[in-house]
Amino acid sequence: MKRVCSCCGRNRKIGKFGKRSDYSDGKNPCCRDCMREKRLKYSCTAIGKRKTNEAINKWKKGNKRQIKEYNKKYYEDNKNRILYNKKAREETECILITENSEKPNKIKINKGREICIVIDPKRK
Repeated sequence: MKRVCSCCGRNRKIGKFGKRSDYSDGKNPCCRDCMREKRLKYSCTAIGKRKTNEAINKWKKGNKRQIKEYNKKYYEDNKNRILYNKKAREETECILITENSEKPNKIKINKGREICIVIDPKRK
C-alpha cells in the first residue's frame, strides 16, 4: 500500500510513515524523512534548543535508575577499553598555549611519554 507525503509530495510505502493516532488511518501525513528534517531544523533554533534541553533534563530526572543500570552494564561490557583509555589519559602531559603567553602553561597530569598540545581558539 502506498501514500503521498504531504511535505515532499513523493509516493511512498505506508511503512515509511510514523504512527499518529489522531488521524483516521493512524499514520502521520509526513514521511519519516520529512519529519526528521523538521525536527533537526527546529532543534537548531534557540527555542528548540531550550525546549529539547528541558525535555532531556526532565527525562533524566525521572529515569535515574534506568540510566544507572545502563551505565553499569556499559562499564561491564567495555571495562578493558575504558581502563585502557583512562590509563592513557593519566600518562599524558598537556601543554596549554594561550594568546598572551611567551612561555606555555604546562598542565601536568602525570609524567609520561606523550604530549598533548591544546591551543587557545582565540589565537590565530
